[in-house]
Amino acid sequence: MSGKFDVIIAGAGPAGSAAAYILATKGFKVAVIDKAKFPRKKLCGGLITDKTMKTLEKIYGYSEKAIIENGLIEYEAAEYSVFYRDYKIQDGASPIPFRFVNREIFDYFLLKKAANAGAQIFTSEEIVHCNYQDAEIKTKSNKIFKGKYLLGTDGVNSTIRKSVPYDKKAWKENMASTIEITFDAKDYPREVKWPELYIGCLKAGYIWVFPAKDKVVVGIGSLNRCTTNFKATFINFLTSQGVKNPETIPLHGFPLPYGNYIKNPCYGRTILAGDAAGLVEPLFGEGIFYALQTGRYAAEAIAKGITENKNPAQFYLPRLQQYIFPEIIYSNRLRWTLFYSQRLLKHVSFKIAFKSLPTKLAEMIHGIRSYKFLLKKKWD
Repeated sequence: MSGKFDVIIAGAGPAGSAAAYILATKGFKVAVIDKAKFPRKKLCGGLITDKTMKTLEKIYGYSEKAIIENGLIEYEAAEYSVFYRDYKIQDGASPIPFRFVNREIFDYFLLKKAANAGAQIFTSEEIVHCNYQDAEIKTKSNKIFKGKYLLGTDGVNSTIRKSVPYDKKAWKENMASTIEITFDAKDYPREVKWPELYIGCLKAGYIWVFPAKDKVVVGIGSLNRCTTNFKATFINFLTSQGVKNPETIPLHGFPLPYGNYIKNPCYGRTILAGDAAGLVEPLFGEGIFYALQTGRYAAEAIAKGITENKNPAQFYLPRLQQYIFPEIIYSNRLRWTLFYSQRLLKHVSFKIAFKSLPTKLAEMIHGIRSYKFLLKKKWD
């Protein structure tokens, strides 16, 4: 037996590290287990919206200034551009800048915060078996961890999720694939000053070009069941950008939850959060905020459940239903409205949306407004 804990957290990404920090600061005995050795590379555009900044402040007490001073923000820009294939629909400006982090640095920072708060960190430990009913896991090195509760924050390929009775068909139906390449800025054919979004190349997806510190991040993402010639589409885009011999560049991809969130991610003593529960916004694929926020909700629910001897699900689910699920549901509806209309109207549907409401759409992404009818959004 490698240890008994109040809470076992599988996965040391933003959701797991945030949850570990919250629980450890409340005095609970916490173990965080991850198969990777940190710091580790992580494919991700690294977008940090205003609601993410506010959640970081809520969890860690860091002001916007403190977050920047800690070196977490590598790039920021208020401007953005939206294209329909090679046709520019809109150059716009957001009232709040879009910020970008390097996930290798960002995730390691959060994990160290959890460790400094008292959580016990076990990296390079791959989970090979999970008894979700007893909140017990076993690692490849034959270590066994048992907790009062088990929190699965181990990403889209979650070992913990695979051990619980979730709807595998619904999960598979709304999975997306992505490919991402990071270029040295000096090697990219042109200067990229702010985020660029390219729509119309795919039936249910898009291409992004994001600036970073001395880098340019280019990626493609699309719903699997609506995609053909995925790799070829990306290669053709890179060619149109002026990238020489893109077919010779090593491509790295990762799956992405894209509308397949689990409506009840609670299974007795095991709870899922973040990507493991499919809690990703399905229009633009924003994940960091939803990982942090649901990690926070899960941790606070577990803490209250242990303290009051009640089921944490009764505290976790209502917050998901009030604050998280509406954003995912209405983002998904907006996605299909735009993607279906592009087949009939080509770029016109996007032009109408982005040109008529540029500020409100930016506020929607930042969480100032909701994906539900662009109403003002209040987060807890």
